[in-house]
Amino acid sequence: MAKKKPRAKKPPRRQPKRRIQLMVIPEPEPNTRSVLIYTGEGTVVMRGEANVVMECGNCGVPLVDGVPVGNILSIVFKCPNCGAFNETLA
Repeated sequence: MAKKKPRAKKPPRRQPKRRIQLMVIPEPEPNTRSVLIYTGEGTVVMRGEANVVMECGNCGVPLVDGVPVGNILSIVFKCPNCGAFNETLA
């Protein structure tokens, strides 16, 4: 009886990322909200391993990729692409 070759394990199937469009708000008054202003390369301000992408409510570029929604509550992101202020869920 011939020995069976062990099967190669398939990589886990990645779930499609859930897309959330953030709400655009007026620029907050100074010292009233936590506002993240990203000045680096690209538009993604925060990265993680979760399957969610939060996009600018004005121009649609990704601002947060892979960070669970519950980890970034009540934060405002200034979009590096269009300058809109985007509010995360409270």
